[in-house]
Amino acid sequence: MVKMGSNIKFICSYIMANPGARHKEIREALCRHNGIDPKVKRGHYTIYFSHLRNERNYDHLWTNINGQFYINSQGVLRTI
Repeated sequence: MVKMGSNIKFICSYIMANPGARHKEIREALCRHNGIDPKVKRGHYTIYFSHLRNERNYDHLWTNINGQFYINSQGVLRTI
């Protein structure tokens, strides 16, 4: 079981360590981190990068510029 908030912390840490990473790369790293084969669970964790659900928008933590993600100051706070 994944502890609440640990996926966000992982994503923020990953983007901070890999500025300019694409969402597929981040999502696959998150899958591997949680013991999930990203090839089997295609599309898993896409909700973190989707704007389909207004109540769960994480744009305040990272910025998407031409498909590449960069950490924001609020996102840096989530890595601590």
